Amino acid sequence: MSPSSGSSTPICLTGWGAVSPAGWNATTLADAVLAGIPLPHAAERRVPEAQERKFRRVPPIPVTPEWMKLPRLRRTTSAARHAVHAAMQALGEGNLEAIRSSGRRIGTIFCTMSGCVQFSRRFYAEVLANPLLASPILFPETVYNAPASHVSSLLGSPEMNYTLVGDSAQFLAGLDLAAQWLDDGLVDACLVIAAEELDWISDEALLLFAPHGVAAEGAAAVLLEKDTSMSETPPGVTLHAVTEAFSYGQGRDRAQAAAAVRGTLEPLAEPGTVLCEGSYPDTQPGPRTRGDTTEQNLWQDWGGPRYGVKPVVGEGFAITSGWQTVLACELLQRGLASQALISAVGLTQQAMGAMLKGSLHEPLQP
Repeated sequence: MSPSSGSSTPICLTGWGAVSPAGWNATTLADAVLAGIPLPHAAERRVPEAQERKFRRVPPIPVTPEWMKLPRLRRTTSAARHAVHAAMQALGEGNLEAIRSSGRRIGTIFCTMSGCVQFSRRFYAEVLANPLLASPILFPETVYNAPASHVSSLLGSPEMNYTLVGDSAQFLAGLDLAAQWLDDGLVDACLVIAAEELDWISDEALLLFAPHGVAAEGAAAVLLEKDTSMSETPPGVTLHAVTEAFSYGQGRDRAQAAAAVRGTLEPLAEPGTVLCEGSYPDTQPGPRTRGDTTEQNLWQDWGGPRYGVKPVVGEGFAITSGWQTVLACELLQRGLASQALISAVGLTQQAMGAMLKGSLHEPLQP
């Protein structure tokens, strides 16, 4: 099981950041989830006959940082701005110039499910209305690759830069790939980022998988580095394990893939392990689907503490497992757990899991 196999040097998560409907940093996200109170959401119908979609937006930024005023970011979508902001948090917002001049090789892995979808939606709508006036700003640069490009540009980094398009478990696949890059010596550090933005296309599509789902926008980012402290117990948060991607398809259904994640990670759980899961609450009336219930059924007999971002923040698509990872880092840093098990049952493609470890052997009482 990667990344522990084949690597004698621990891989640490040395920074993390989040943009969410709770606010513009990881602290507000973790505080909201720990409070357990669903954030207010909006609802509207695209046309009278359409199904009502529910969504949570990111609140206005309190103070606009200088780097967000750069010309390159003037015409970006919200997904790109959120991705860059979360990445700057993970790097340390005051360290940008030092990072640019240090010569460190920082890779970028960006994960998304829908991406900057509004450009594509607007283009096709304009083509149908009047092809002569349709905006040429279209796939793939603006839909998928733009956020990763903006991050590397801000860092002045020519290093490896990938965009992974997948479902809501994709962020954990990004952690696995980053660990491989570090193990292979391809980069000195690696940012793993996920971001999404609200649009009626993705919001209405969510209702096919989770009729009670509330779509959410924002971003999550973590910075991975190899531990060079030579300490027997690495400081901070370490990436202990990532499962393989158990995909849905012939020979394995969604529930079996989810069970494979639990079967792989649960033997690693020790006292003080907290579960950061991704299921919807079971308090909603009316019909439910696999998107609502598979992960909930999987962990219903988990006896330890557990936290979920969806009941509070909403469905962030590819960001969801990123928010879970950031939440796990916050819980470990605050001493509320010694280990964090992250469960991600993706909406359409795969189930994955990861285990993070903190430096405290005995968690503090919340």
